[in-house]
Amino acid sequence: MTSEPLIHLPTEIVVQIVADVATDKSAQKSLYACCLVSRQWYSCTITFLYENPQLGTGNSFTKFTNTICPPIGVRKSRWNLGSLVHRLDLSALVHHSSPSLTARLLGKVKDNLEVLLAPRTSFASNSLPSLSKCLKLRFLDLSLVASPMLFKDLKKSLSSLEDLRTLRLPQSTSVMESDSFNIPWPPHLRRLQFSGHFLAAPMRTFPWPPSLTTLTLKNCADLSLTNLSSLMCSPDLSRTLKRLTISGQNRHLSADSITSILAMVPELSFLSIPGDMVDGTFFELLCHIGIPTLEVLEFGYPSVDSEVYFTTESLLKALDYGLPNLRAVGFAEIFCSDEDSLDDDAVDDFLLKRAEMRKWLQPGAGTADPGVYYV
Repeated sequence: MTSEPLIHLPTEIVVQIVADVATDKSAQKSLYACCLVSRQWYSCTITFLYENPQLGTGNSFTKFTNTICPPIGVRKSRWNLGSLVHRLDLSALVHHSSPSLTARLLGKVKDNLEVLLAPRTSFASNSLPSLSKCLKLRFLDLSLVASPMLFKDLKKSLSSLEDLRTLRLPQSTSVMESDSFNIPWPPHLRRLQFSGHFLAAPMRTFPWPPSLTTLTLKNCADLSLTNLSSLMCSPDLSRTLKRLTISGQNRHLSADSITSILAMVPELSFLSIPGDMVDGTFFELLCHIGIPTLEVLEFGYPSVDSEVYFTTESLLKALDYGLPNLRAVGFAEIFCSDEDSLDDDAVDDFLLKRAEMRKWLQPGAGTADPGVYYV
């Protein structure tokens, strides 16, 4: 009795099969199984297996680090597996790692790493030298990092990352002195999440990234009117900034702080603010000064409570007189949950009618999802 001959699949077919498997969110186990089929399947699968490793459950992180950067005395793979890693999400790690291990791991994956989400407790100053060598990094999220580090040291480690486009600073960021101001930002940084402690006086001369278009203020220790005004007073910032988000996760926010934004950054196309920090004065100023460039206005999750302190009528008046090109309004669903809350249907009708008129007057206008949406 003879066994049937094995069917050989062309390598390009195997690659296509593996690529389809890799699109599944729980593909890690399946990709590992594909590596065990044959040498051909291993060579086709290994890049997919390590491109975006899933490390948030069980002992997966320990297995991964033992393979990528094995302890002394353990046999190393002949493959440079660290160079296959493009995305590294360590945000789910709590006690799985240590600062020294994180530093070693970054040193192993530096060649092609493009996205890094840092862990809370095991990223520290000793990781910065390795981070500075990740020259292909495009997205860096340090927002969970709790270990304090000097802001000037962080900027030095990032200044050579020419491909970095998005940066989220640590909650522990402390900009208390101006000794870091002369250190250049990554040259093509466009999106920044600013967090931590800062003093009003030094921030009046704070040099923002020259190509910055998107700014998020989150986990700031003090966004009182004085501090926020100092933070946002840069003429360069008002010239380049197009998208601004002020999260409800900031301390000492007030309605006055939020209203002051309208005069500081007059050329925004997107503005997101905590809905409970907006009052009638905000819309009165909007009607007076106007922001013709604004296309999206978002009333995000509250800072303190779930109430709003403005009326639907005041919002509609601002849409009519101060926001001629606004096409969409976003609401946190908590503000539209009962009959006594905002009349989001009236706002939606207003925006849809405006879009129809613009579409009729200007062919092609008003086609980018006008109306109300929920966040």
